[in-house]
This record gives sequence, structure tokens and C-alpha cells, in this order.
Amino acid sequence: MGKLTVRAIELAKRKDKAYYLPDGDGLRVRVATDGTKSWQVKYSVDGKETTITLPRRYGATTDAANLSLADARHEAAAIRALARSGVDHQQKVKDDLEVQRRQREQQQSEAKTVQDLYDAWFPTIATKRGKRGRKDGGSEIARTFAKFVLGELGAKALTHLYAADIRPILTQISNRGANRQATALLVDLKQMFRWGDQNQPWKRLLASSDILAIRPEDIVSGNYDPVRDNERDRVLSEAEIKTLVQLMPNAGLSLAIRSAIWIMLSTGTRVGETVAACWKHVDLDSKSWLIPAENAKSGVTHNVRMSDFTHSHFAALWDWREKLPEDQQSEFVFPSSRDYRTALNNQTVGKALADRQRPNREPLPGRTEHTSALLLEGGQWKCHDLRRTCGTLMQSLGIAESIVHRCLNHARADKLDRVYLQHDYAEEMEHAWHVLGQRLQALAGTTTT
Repeated sequence: MGKLTVRAIELAKRKDKAYYLPDGDGLRVRVATDGTKSWQVKYSVDGKETTITLPRRYGATTDAANLSLADARHEAAAIRALARSGVDHQQKVKDDLEVQRRQREQQQSEAKTVQDLYDAWFPTIATKRGKRGRKDGGSEIARTFAKFVLGELGAKALTHLYAADIRPILTQISNRGANRQATALLVDLKQMFRWGDQNQPWKRLLASSDILAIRPEDIVSGNYDPVRDNERDRVLSEAEIKTLVQLMPNAGLSLAIRSAIWIMLSTGTRVGETVAACWKHVDLDSKSWLIPAENAKSGVTHNVRMSDFTHSHFAALWDWREKLPEDQQSEFVFPSSRDYRTALNNQTVGKALADRQRPNREPLPGRTEHTSALLLEGGQWKCHDLRRTCGTLMQSLGIAESIVHRCLNHARADKLDRVYLQHDYAEEMEHAWHVLGQRLQALAGTTTT
């Protein structure tokens, strides 16, 4: 039986120095100088004596903040019993807290969703640079994931996500005839889940996932060949180029987009390289356009020597710029219509062409009503088809294939060629662009702007 009584504890008054009221069996009350009364327990483990202060103070009754005399005795007895068996109460408290922390982390981890995985993965690809980097900073992935994946599955827990959840999204895209888009999204999804499978805590959460086992043939419709069907061979004929000259002025396109189309056709540049052009890299006097390495898909600086045809379109854009108030003059050759301080988005150009090749279909909300304005006899054409047409026309005009490849700034795969063959072929390339420009000017007949 302990020495203390509730009355004795209640009557204990504060003093100038803290003092103790022993109860026996290692239990005592510490009375602080402010009158606060707390419980302390003394015990020994492996010959080492320890005194601890219990987290709850003295109270007449036990609650969340207080511990009564009877309950304090029970708790002290339990602590000393553990000590006799070699268990340190302080260490046990730390161990218990660690277990609770890990349990909370596991619960939080198991609650992670597809959106959480995307938020962790996306910055790793948006900032990736180099040969396999994404020049658009991941904007196309952000768009397609937002449109097709995150709204449908963003809130779904990863521990309950399987191929059966992903496959319907991809087949729905494929069933409307967009096999290429479906397989491209599958590639990006696999990249995200493969990244998750290599990093914690995602690796543990995806341990039972079968998403990486999805094959393109599982989600596409018809006799789809992922290699053949992803290779376009559309080339605009000379007759179609003549038709395009007639269609362009009435297609409802901005000067920036119209000029970008003719510049891509006459130089063979990619749409991303084209719309990123800055005036500081354009010299109209010397008819030179420098594409810096960071804007080129090949990662190699490319110096385009303008033909008169190409020059006329750059000049038209410069004249248009000069007519604007000085504070609205953009550093970009092809400024965005929404914000002149940014470049035209390459997706904007692609959508502008696609929207004008939708015969017998309703206009998309908020988009052009000129749904048939750019239809050509050979079928749908895209930005990259202009680059292919440029190279093909050069071939037909007698330009050597090796020079065509250089005009198109194709990466040189052979290391020996890169190291030992250092002639830049600048004159030959300038001649190729000049010959092509003359032919395009003849097909256009008059100005194309």
C-alpha cells in the first residue's frame, strides 16, 4: 500500500524550490515552484537507474491530461514490472511511437493515387533534356493525361489499379480511329508506371499491377501495324501546292500560321523549330536564319540560308511587327495571338490545319467554321508532311540525298562521319534551298502571304 493519500497531495503547496512526495515502490509526486504536480517513476534496467516523468499530471480523476493516484500506482507498477523483465519503458515508448509512425506512413502510402504518381513523375520528364528530352517541356503529355487519364482515374488508389482500368480508356480512343494516339498514350503511361516501378514508395504500391503487360495490339482496332501505321508518307504534289496557294487566303488563318506553313515547306524545318524562331536569330539582310541547338530536334545548330521565297515570308512578318506599337512588338517571329511575349505553340498550328480538314462535320466549339478550307485532293496533310514534301521536291530537282538530309538537319548517326568529315556543305545547302524556292515561286505564281 502506498504512503500517499489524495488529501495529502491536494494539501501540498508550492515552495521556493521543487520538492517530492514519495508514495513508495518508485512512485512519487513532484511539486514544482508554480504548484504543478507531476508523477515520476524510478526503475532500474540492467543495473542502470532511470527516473521518468509521466506525460499526465496529477489529478483527482483520470482523463486525457490527468492521472489519479490509483491509476498512477498501476502505471508505475507496470513500468517496474517491465524493468524487471529487462524492458526499458523509455525505449518501449520510442519503439511504440516508431511503429505508429510507420503504420501512419504505410496507410498514407497505400492511399496514394494515380494523380499522386503523375505529380511525382511528370517533373522528371518535363525537365529532361538531351537527345531523348521533350522539347515541349511535357505540355503534350500534360494535355493528354488531363483529357483522358486523370479525370477518369486520377483519384483511384494505385494499390487497386490494374490493366482492366487502363485498357478501356485506350480502346475508346482507338475505336474512333485514333490508333496512333492510343498507342502513343500507352507508351507514355508505361513510362510513368515503369518509373514508379523503379522508385519507392511507388514500387511497393505497384507490385501487383499488370499495366506494363498491356501490348499495343491489345487496345488498337483493325489490322494495326505499330511500325507501318506510325509512318506517314503523305507528300503534297505540285498541283496540290498550287491549290493550297489559292485556298490559303480564305482559310481564316493568321499571318503567323500562314507564313509558318510556307516557311516549313520551303526550308524543311520542323514545326517546333519553326515557331520557336526569334528575331535575334534572323538576319533579313544576309538572308540567314539560325536555329540554335536547343531548338533543334537533332541537338545540332542549323543555319538556314533563305531563298527569295522564304525571305518574302520572313519579311512579311517583320513588316507586320513593325506596324505594331513598340510595346507589343514580340521577340518571337511567330508570336502567340494570346500573348505576344510567348511563341506560337506548335500544337496550335497542327490544330489549325486539322480543323480546316473536317469535311461534312460540325465545327469544334470555339474553333474555326472553315472546316473544309484546306482540303486537298491527296487527303489530310499535317505540318510534318510539309517537311517531307520539301525533301521530296529537292530530290525531284536533282539535289543529292546527302544534301537533302543536311537541309533537313537530320542527325548524323555514323560517329566516324561526325568525327572525320567536317565539310559543312553550306554552299551546297544554300543552292538546294535556292532551287526549291524558285520552284515554289513558280508554283505560287504570285505572293503567297
